[in-house]
Amino acid sequence: MRRSAFKTGPVKIATVAALILAATGLFAILSVLVRGLGAVPGVIRADWDVALTTLELVSLGLALSLLIGGGLALLTWLARLPTAADLLVSVSYLIPPFIGATAWLAALGPGNVFTGQTILPVYSPFGIVLAWVTHYAPLAYLLIRAALSTQGEGPLLAARVHGLSSAQGLRRVVLPLIWPGVGAAAALIGLSLLGNFGVPAVLGFPAKIYTLATLAYARLLNPTLVDPLSAASGVAWLLVVAALPALLIRPGMQATDPASDFGLPAPRRLRRLAWAAVGVWIFISLVLPLSATLLLAFKPAYRPGFTLENFTGALALDSVRRGLWHSVWLALGTAAICALLGLWIARAGQGSRLAGAAQRLLTLPYLLPGTLLALGLILAFGRTALYATPLFLMLAYLLRFLAPGVEGGRGAATPGAATLEFAARLHGVRRWPIFWRVTLPLARPHLVASFLVIYPLALSEVTLSALLYAPGAETAGVGILNLLSEGSLRGAAALATLLLLLSLPTLLVPRGRA
Repeated sequence: MRRSAFKTGPVKIATVAALILAATGLFAILSVLVRGLGAVPGVIRADWDVALTTLELVSLGLALSLLIGGGLALLTWLARLPTAADLLVSVSYLIPPFIGATAWLAALGPGNVFTGQTILPVYSPFGIVLAWVTHYAPLAYLLIRAALSTQGEGPLLAARVHGLSSAQGLRRVVLPLIWPGVGAAAALIGLSLLGNFGVPAVLGFPAKIYTLATLAYARLLNPTLVDPLSAASGVAWLLVVAALPALLIRPGMQATDPASDFGLPAPRRLRRLAWAAVGVWIFISLVLPLSATLLLAFKPAYRPGFTLENFTGALALDSVRRGLWHSVWLALGTAAICALLGLWIARAGQGSRLAGAAQRLLTLPYLLPGTLLALGLILAFGRTALYATPLFLMLAYLLRFLAPGVEGGRGAATPGAATLEFAARLHGVRRWPIFWRVTLPLARPHLVASFLVIYPLALSEVTLSALLYAPGAETAGVGILNLLSEGSLRGAAALATLLLLLSLPTLLVPRGRA
C-alpha cells in the first residue's frame, strides 16, 4: 500500500528535482576540489600557520562550548529544572553569530556603549572564541540535555541502590550513556565553527587574524594573485580535510525509556545552584551583549539621550536599503520553497531509492563550510547571466538550507498520512484535491516548523552573501560588514537591531505549536 501510494507522477517529478539539486550542489563542491588541487602544495607552504590557528581556535571553541553547555545540561538535569530553563539557556543560540560578534564589540570593544574605551580586546582570538562560545554552547546544551532526558533517571538511581555515590554514578554510569549525544554535539559544533565566516570576519579582519574560511575570502579578493579563484579553492581543500573527521562521525542515539523517569525531588540547594548558573549564563550570553547593542543603536554619538539617527543614517545608504530588502525576500522565499520542496522530496524518498540517495547528497551543502559551496557556485555559474544577481543568491540559499526542509518533511511523511492519501485515491479523489484536503493539512505543522527554522538562518546569512554578492545585489549581512569596515559601529548596531526585529516574530512562535 505504501509504495503504491507514493509512486505517482508528482513524486517522480520530485525525484527529478531532488536529483538536479543534489547534482548541482555536488558539482559545485567537486569543481572547487578539482580547481584547487594544484594549489594545495602552495597553500600548505604559505598558509600552514592559518590552518594551525584555525584548528586551535576551533578546538578551544568546541571544548568550551561542550564544557559550558554540557555542564549546564547536567546541572539542570540533576536539579530537575522545568523546560523553561531550556528556553532561557538556548535563547542566545537564536542570535546569528556575526550579530553576536557585533554585540560584543558594542559591549567590550573600542567605542563601546559603556565606557567608550576598550574593556577587553575583542579584536583577538579571545573575542572570536567568546562570540563562538556564547552562540554554540546552547547547542551543546540542547543536544546533551536531550541525551540525558533520553536515558532518564533509572541508571543513576540503580547506581545509588548498588552503593555508588552520586559522583561515582555520574562518572561510571550516566556519562558513558550520554557519549552518543556528546559526539553528536561535538560533530555538529565542530563543523559549524570550522565553516563560520561571520565572527572571524567581524573580529579577526581588523587584527589581521585569519581562519581558513576568511582566508579563502581574502584570497578570492586579492588583486595581486594571478589566479585568485584557484588560490581560494586550494584553501577550501584544507577546510574539507579539517571537516572530514566530524563528517565521518555517526553517533547513534538511544531510544527513549519514559519508565525510567521517576520524578524524584531534587535538593533545594542544588536547584538554587542550577537556577543561579542559568541566570549567570543568560546575563553573560544575552543580556550584556544584547543590551549593549540596543543602547548603541539608539544612542547619539556626542550627546546624551536617545535618538533614531543611527537608523536613519544607516538606511540613508542605498546599499543598506537594498541589502535589507534583498535579505527579507530572500529569507521568505528560501524558507517557503525549502519547506514545501523539502516535504515533496521527503515523500518521494519513501518510494524512490534515487530520491533517498539525493536526500543524502543534499545534506553536504548544509554540513560542509559555506565557503566551499560559494566558491563552487562561482566556478559553475560565474560565466552565466545568473551570476552576481539576487537570483544567484537564491540558488545558493536553496542549496544551503534545503536539508532542514527535507528533515522537516520527513516528520510529515508518515505511514498514517500515506494511508489517508491512499484511502482518498481509492474513493476516486484526484491528486490535487488530495494534496489540498489531505496532504497539506496534515503537513502544515511541519511546514511551519521548517519555515521558522530556515527563515532566521537565511535572513542573517553572511558567508554565501559575502562571496557571491555584487553591487546591486547586497544583503543585510554584507551591509553590517561594510558598516563595520567603515568604522560605523553605531550604524552596524542599528542594522543588526533591525535584523533581530525582523526575526523576532518567528522566534516568538512556540515550536511545539508549529
